[in-house]
Amino acid sequence: MAHLATKLPPLRSLVAFEATARHSSLTEAAQELRVSREAASRHIRVLEDHLGIKLFYRRHRGVELTLAGRAFQLIVQESLESIASGAMAIQNRQRPNGITVSATIAIASFWLMPRLAMFRQKYPDLEIHMKISDAPTDMVADGIDVALRYGDGRWKGLRAVRLFGIHSFPVCSPAYLRTAPPLQRPADLLRHTLINLDGPVHVAEDWRWWLDSIGVRVPKAVKTLGFDSYANVIQAALDGHGIALGFTGLATDLLAKGQLVRPLDLELSRGLAVYLVIPRGSKPLPPVRSFIRWMTAEAGRIATGATPSVLVSG
Repeated sequence: MAHLATKLPPLRSLVAFEATARHSSLTEAAQELRVSREAASRHIRVLEDHLGIKLFYRRHRGVELTLAGRAFQLIVQESLESIASGAMAIQNRQRPNGITVSATIAIASFWLMPRLAMFRQKYPDLEIHMKISDAPTDMVADGIDVALRYGDGRWKGLRAVRLFGIHSFPVCSPAYLRTAPPLQRPADLLRHTLINLDGPVHVAEDWRWWLDSIGVRVPKAVKTLGFDSYANVIQAALDGHGIALGFTGLATDLLAKGQLVRPLDLELSRGLAVYLVIPRGSKPLPPVRSFIRWMTAEAGRIATGATPSVLVSG
């Protein structure tokens, strides 16, 4: 073992190399590893000194792998993923009835949580641990068994199963609609307060994108109420502050209950969807497989238009 230790590069340098190679950016790698850019760069220099080769070309807008760097990336990535998967398998054996689930705030709040009581009723002995965040997560490193993600289904190192497609459409409360200005065509939306999901991550599907896509010329000054959390967007719509963009699955239950309505029969889609993902190469234990089957069945209700199976107290 001592002989092996003298041959191996420092582990932190290997992790920093893998992240930098994957992002082609020291800055993004440092953000993922939660270290400074200088620290990430230092780890790379230590690794290059240890190997005696140059792994990256430093470019103005990032870094580029050398020929030797590309070959080494494949070895490091496969090796680190194997170690992480093995560690997760051992952890799972220590909690045979536990499931760790990751989801974005919006998916967790408006799709998963309203249905979770049904799952817990069906499988009362299983332990569920939720990790809710809009920030990207490393499923293997964070010990996550199953994740719900929104996108195109292509994530490196993950297997993805499409649950349901996403369309966006205007929604508001019935009370707001009764007292608001007339809303008969898309251009009428400009006379209303538009509740927007702000932030660079959401700009591809915000109100300006939606209106532009249906041919409504949007002036520079539009009456908006912006939030950086979709939970706040929906709450503002429920409270009658204006019109928000609803999304398939996320607004489904509120529409079914009559808490929100669709004032216009128009919807758009970027072709993205909500996916169930697991680490590639992992072998889910029985509790995880049960959770996956249940989520897949619940997602199927959206496609068929079936009434959501949500427990009602009392």
